[in-house]
Amino acid sequence: MVTIWHTDQGWGVVALDHVDLTVWVHFSHIVAGPNEFRSLTPGQQVRCHYEVPGQDGYPARAVEVTNL
Repeated sequence: MVTIWHTDQGWGVVALDHVDLTVWVHFSHIVAGPNEFRSLTPGQQVRCHYEVPGQDGYPARAVEVTNL
């Protein structure tokens, strides 16, 4: 679930349900159509593929985020 999203900066944080892990997300890793704005909303459910190590103090960094 998206816990933080900074629209003006294009990044946020996803908390994973299946493990105790927070994931840093950049807008460029959000899967969207060619004319869709890549953004997330706090509370939104997403599928997140990630890599370790993370970025900016977060333990993991997203490589692909898909809206559910």
